[in-house]
Amino acid sequence: MTLRPWLVAVTLAAAHLLATDWPRFRGPGATGIGAAAPLPLQMHPDSGFAWKRSIPMGKSSPVLIGARLFLTAHEGDRLLTLALDRATGRTLWTREIRRARLDQRNPINDAATPTPVSDGKTLFVFFADFGLVAYSLSGDQLWQLPLGPFTGPHGIATSPLLVDGMLVLMLEQLDNGAILGIHASTGKIAWSVPRPPCLGGSFSTPVEYRTPEGEIQAVVLSPFELAAYAPRTGEKLWRVGGLAHQPKSSPVVVGDIIVAGVQGDNARGNLKSWEQMLSDLDKDGNGKVEGAEVTGSIADYDRDGDFDRADYDRWVIEKSPASQIIAVRPRGRGDLTTTAILWSVERGVPRITTPLVHEGIVYLAREGGILNALDLKTGALLKEARLPGAIDEYFASPIAASGRILTISRACKLTWIQPGPDWSPLALSDLGEECFATPALGHDGIFIRTTSALYLFAIAAANTVH
Repeated sequence: MTLRPWLVAVTLAAAHLLATDWPRFRGPGATGIGAAAPLPLQMHPDSGFAWKRSIPMGKSSPVLIGARLFLTAHEGDRLLTLALDRATGRTLWTREIRRARLDQRNPINDAATPTPVSDGKTLFVFFADFGLVAYSLSGDQLWQLPLGPFTGPHGIATSPLLVDGMLVLMLEQLDNGAILGIHASTGKIAWSVPRPPCLGGSFSTPVEYRTPEGEIQAVVLSPFELAAYAPRTGEKLWRVGGLAHQPKSSPVVVGDIIVAGVQGDNARGNLKSWEQMLSDLDKDGNGKVEGAEVTGSIADYDRDGDFDRADYDRWVIEKSPASQIIAVRPRGRGDLTTTAILWSVERGVPRITTPLVHEGIVYLAREGGILNALDLKTGALLKEARLPGAIDEYFASPIAASGRILTISRACKLTWIQPGPDWSPLALSDLGEECFATPALGHDGIFIRTTSALYLFAIAAANTVH
């Protein structure tokens, strides 16, 4: 049998990864599901861990390759990549890139928010204040690709996707946005597809999708649409439109179904007309809103110092869509908005976190410590309830391991959940700091990053005090 070229490439890349690896944001297949050994229900900052190490600031998630753990961080103008021994937490090497600039970003965003990705032999890291860098697993720099500067009020927080020998990187921004395809072996840009201007920024991380026929696609959740691109050429293959403008979560692939959610402004039918806005805000009567008249609820998209009719038309487009979580089964090419959507739900859509799909149920963790469970086939709400003791903001996405689900709030409240249509909380722990990074799962335990430390929790260490 003759293998197709793309299948050969995928097979060779996969050969470098082990079943125990967690090579990207949310692990293998970006599902958030790991085959970890039984994990302790209680996790505390002073006991019950295999090891704990102080680390510099950063909000990227750890990735696990073989016997090593990798993550990014920052100290002043130093953008850091760290390699740790997975068994002990000992630092093996640290590499730094000097910050090229300081782009504008939301205070919640971070200079080291994007998570690295690896094919098992090379580590690829992305810093919004510099660009992409490739390292060997022993710390040798293989190439670098400076990118930016980036425009927009919230900054860039997307992580790269490694698929079919290419790095796919979303750079949605106010001006000159694009989706890039970069040769993983050389760091050379293979293609760049322009994206329309967007006020928000780039937060969602692309995922790999394989059609039933075996075609590899890079699926991106971008402003106003879910779409797929050919990793090798950048050809836009299909789209599903009607979504809100500032996606922060990532799509989730379950077989031939893709689940994606975007929280919108839900302003349909409630927006003022242009004439009403002028009447309210145009104090000097010159036909536009300018200077001190501009408020935080409107936007000067073209940055000419005022809010005029062109800005208003774009503002309406961004404010109109409702929050939605959708399940799609894409078939064919082009605009699939009317044919691919299996179901759409407007209630309970998280602002930040990526959905977790586990054994036919979609779990959504959102602000206020609310967890929703939806039926994957129909979108029907199975249960909605608060997580006791963890009523908080949520940035880390839920994960599943050892037959249980874990949610982590911003205040590092860790809730283990018994999954199912009538899910129930099992245990609550508190690490006493802030948590933004989604954990990594391995056969040796769960790796959790806080604002100042990295932990390995494993069942064998549950009764150990350090």
